Amino acid sequence: MVVCKLLVIEEMDSPVPSAGSLEEWEDMLFFLVFAITQWVHRRNAAAMVVLEAVAFAPFLFGDAVTSLPLLTSGVMHGFALTSLAAEELGRRMERRRRIWVVERSGGVWRYLQRVGSEHDKVFVRFCRLPRPLFFEVLGRIAPHIQRAPTNFRNPIPVGQKFAMALIRWATGGYYRQTSHGMGMGLASALCCNDEVANAIISEYGHLLRWPTDPRMQEVENALEAEGFAGCIGAIDCTHLYIDKPKGMRGDCNYHHIGQFSVVAQVVCDHECRITSVYVGCAGSVHDSRVLRILELFREASQGAGVFSEGGAHLHDDRHVGRYVLGDQGYPLLPWIMTPIGRTTTTTQERTYDNCHSAVRSCIEHCFGRLKAVWRNFIRPHISNMKTICKEVMAICILYNLMIEHRVDFDPGVLDSSSDSNGDGGHLRHRRRRRDRHRFVRHMPDLNVEPMVDDDPTYGSALGALVCRSLIQHVDHHVAVHGAPPPYPWR
Repeated sequence: MVVCKLLVIEEMDSPVPSAGSLEEWEDMLFFLVFAITQWVHRRNAAAMVVLEAVAFAPFLFGDAVTSLPLLTSGVMHGFALTSLAAEELGRRMERRRRIWVVERSGGVWRYLQRVGSEHDKVFVRFCRLPRPLFFEVLGRIAPHIQRAPTNFRNPIPVGQKFAMALIRWATGGYYRQTSHGMGMGLASALCCNDEVANAIISEYGHLLRWPTDPRMQEVENALEAEGFAGCIGAIDCTHLYIDKPKGMRGDCNYHHIGQFSVVAQVVCDHECRITSVYVGCAGSVHDSRVLRILELFREASQGAGVFSEGGAHLHDDRHVGRYVLGDQGYPLLPWIMTPIGRTTTTTQERTYDNCHSAVRSCIEHCFGRLKAVWRNFIRPHISNMKTICKEVMAICILYNLMIEHRVDFDPGVLDSSSDSNGDGGHLRHRRRRRDRHRFVRHMPDLNVEPMVDDDPTYGSALGALVCRSLIQHVDHHVAVHGAPPPYPWR
């Protein structure tokens, strides 16, 4: 179009040509203007009017001076039209770049953003965290999971990524189903799990440490009121079930109940608040062997750490150090008190075992609530040990945050099996028993539960002495204050 206008200007400045060449030039100019007019016909009506005026100006006005303003306006409008065309091209390129992101509905994510009392209940049902606590945690971890925009796509909002991880851990659904409901791709959902777990551990890792004064004194006073002076919690192991690991021997992770698993060892206080957690041992490893892998065992054996401080005086003025309560799968050590078990012979020992079972039930209740709220850890996982360990640490931190903020655990969530895989306990038990027989038939010499008597370091004389002192103290406490209720958390 600009070339056409320049040619018109040159034709006006040049000497008058012959009649034949003038007719030929007018025909060529007519077809050129006609083509340009058709091109901009549906783009800009004003441009078409100006072009037509410029084209017919030499025929209407014989004087070139009169046509010059019209030609100038046509050139200026051409520049404006070029600018508009460039903007339209840029918008088209932006729309073309979005083809890198597939359009998804994301209905669940849109529904979770609604505000209201009824919508808040749905929010807690999906994410397990109340909305204020959700945004408080999000504000801390947002710098760790926020990504910058690129030329191909905009980043996923941090709230959407956090909700994706929570829903995955809370419901235990498949990645593909959960990601579709949240409006993101499968690869993005996998990255969200890992990024959110790392961010939570980085910002809230201090919540999985032993409490300090005066919080530690509160724990000791609460457990001393139950008859166990100097006790600071309970310890036990739970199993996280996985698929058979690929490329490695499966008997290492084979548990005696007939499934492959990973062991998580947890210590909690009287309020079921988790104070220590370790995840990663194979399912065939005994609880006492898992204990000796921990840094906690090395510190306690060397007289360092939390067990080297404090303690309590018993009713006969004998002093005992700090200790935790464990089941018979643990050794009897000065800092781990286990029940007498089947070898009880006196009334004092039976009273001690009953009180021990009642107080130690806090760890069983902790496991029950932890897996009921975060139901992803009831079903078997793909054997990605690194991811499982980080996810378990993350849900333990979130569990402590819920206790710290006094979040009520929904009884419907704890009792309902609507988020499970759909198998009843009876069917799972039958399948587990069938799998156990089939697996043991292929490996008849497998020893997944080593005998306690084969362990030369099991127990100690000092631990037995502390246990006898506690037996007398618990019997005296029950005689004076009465026995604690059996299984108070059930």
